Amino acid sequence: LMELVRADHPIFTRLITDQELAANPGLVKSKNVRPPVGTGKIRLVCIGDNASIDSQPCGGTHVRSTGEVGEIHIGKIEKKGRENRRFRIRFGPMPAI
Repeated sequence: LMELVRADHPIFTRLITDQELAANPGLVKSKNVRPPVGTGKIRLVCIGDNASIDSQPCGGTHVRSTGEVGEIHIGKIEKKGRENRRFRIRFGPMPAI
């Protein structure tokens, strides 16, 4: 994660149509949360030049580059089922042990 943050990849958005989303189901990586459809436009958040790192339908607030996130670390990993894990991401330096 910190490699992606330190690389300071650009983050940008673009709009796609409901039909483009339907034609590219791999864009939706979350099993539980689906983007809203039916409005004709879906906001796609893209990370990296030409979305080389990732792209995901999302309506939330986002940083302009991965470097804006700052230092992060994984605080806890929880098993939420046979195929699901919840990663708790913490901001700031890892505490001394």
